[in-house]
Amino acid sequence: MKYYYRKKRGFIAFVTLFLLAIFALMGFAYWFSSRTSTDLLFIEAQRFKARNYAQAGIERARIYMCNVLQLTKNSDMRTNFNKKDFEKSFEDGGYRVTSIKPFSKGNVYYLDVPHKVNGKVIGHFDMWEVTSEGYTTKTKFIVEIKTIIRIYRDNIVY
Repeated sequence: MKYYYRKKRGFIAFVTLFLLAIFALMGFAYWFSSRTSTDLLFIEAQRFKARNYAQAGIERARIYMCNVLQLTKNSDMRTNFNKKDFEKSFEDGGYRVTSIKPFSKGNVYYLDVPHKVNGKVIGHFDMWEVTSEGYTTKTKFIVEIKTIIRIYRDNIVY
């Protein structure tokens, strides 16, 4: 009986070390995988944040254009555009509207176009191409969004 005990004595230590090495390897793989996915998730969140900032710039320009074009009946936004009025910085990023220009197709500019309903002119509309950039400070992402905005100046009769 003593002989059998001596023969198996190192086997338990070997199996324990082997299992410990396997579990350590699995733990390292799990840590590396979660760290990588966390980094990728942070980068993707920063991209979304930059895009949302750029969209905020578009909305800022839209509100301003609605006020200027609808209330003042001024059809030329180019004279009123000041880039400093369309910049906003936050703690972790911001936006800036880089251009507001009339939408054109070839040589035709869509300014003061008659708006017709059932063949009757009820007002006019303008189409503007607005470009906005959103940026983040941590990852230095810059996202540019271009959109076309149609502003209606209808003569509503109740």
